[in-house]
Formats: sequence, structure tokens, C-alpha cells
Amino acid sequence: MNTNVFQRYWQIYGGFTALIKSPYLWISIAITALLFPHWSTTNWWDDVLSIMPNLLGFSLGGYAMWIAIGDDNFRKLISGEDEDGTASPYMEVNAAFVHFIVLQILSMLVALTAKAYSFPVSADNKIVLFFGEYYKFTCLVGYGFSYLLFIYALLSALAATLALLRVSSWYDTFHTHQKEIEVPATDNEQILKELQRISKNIENIANKK
Repeated sequence: MNTNVFQRYWQIYGGFTALIKSPYLWISIAITALLFPHWSTTNWWDDVLSIMPNLLGFSLGGYAMWIAIGDDNFRKLISGEDEDGTASPYMEVNAAFVHFIVLQILSMLVALTAKAYSFPVSADNKIVLFFGEYYKFTCLVGYGFSYLLFIYALLSALAATLALLRVSSWYDTFHTHQKEIEVPATDNEQILKELQRISKNIENIANKK
């Protein structure tokens, strides 16, 4: 098991492959392009610094809700790596929330940095002379990337919410099976497969949206 916590999170999330394939990222790029008139000027960071702290509180509350869902038998069922090292559903949901929180923190840090360095610069400034005619373009690229991070963090709230819905569906299926039959230990693998099937269906519906 990887002892580096951040690397562990990134591995469970899926790395750059999952990031590039994420529909939330591509939707964020489209929204960022649409909102070009807003972030191409200064003071766009005020939106980030007013929205993100509240959203961070929501994410921490949702994470606490996720930890409280289910009983010991349910958590035992969805936790534990597979024999091939594949992360458990329990860790996949944790990684989704960690990803959500990391994006929020990064977007606030970037917005604070942009606000701190937003001041008039004379034409003979060393930075302006270094970048030359590309100075304004460089600033615009920085603004665009920062705002993209903000929009992506907002859409990740939807991903975290759907992760909670997915876990709730697992828990509902788990107790439905328990009501129908007395579940022996040998049926745990079958129930887990059913939970994963439901999870995949929910994700497909979310992606279509």
C-alpha cells in the first residue's frame, strides 16, 4: 500500500486519465469560455472568495454525512481492496470527496494570489519588459486557468452529491437483500456486484446530463 496520502488519493481517483475523461472538466472548460467577459477583467476573484468558503462548509458536512452512512456490516462489505489491488468502493467515494475539497482549496489559494498581485504596473517594470507584448496575454491565460479551476470546483459539488446518492443506493440495496433473505457470508460478493452495477447506472445517468 502506498504510504503517501496524496499519491494514494490521486491513485484511487484515477490519475490524469480520470481527470481528462471527466465530463465535469470539459463542461467546466465550456462554461469558462462562455464567461470570458467576466474573468478577462480584474475582480473576478471576489466571486471565488465569497462562494468557496460556504461551499467548503457544505463539502465537510457532506463528508461527515458519508462517514455516518450505514452500519458496521455495510462498511465491512464495501471496504477492503480486491486481490489485484483495486480500490474498494468505500475508498472511491472518499477519493471523490477529497478531490472536491482539494479543488476548493486550490481555487481559493489561486484567487487570493491573483488578488494580492493585482496592482498597476508601469511600462518600464521588469516583469513587463521581460514578457514584452505578451504580458497582457500571459495575465489573461492565468486568469482563465484560475477561473476554470473555480468552475471545476463548483461542478465537483455535483459529483460529490452523486457520490452520496450512490452510497445511499448501495445501503438501500444492502438492506433490501437482508429483508428478503437471511444473507449468508457467501452472498457478500454477489451483493457487492449488485451495488457496483447500481453505481455504474447512476454514473451513466449523471454523465448523460
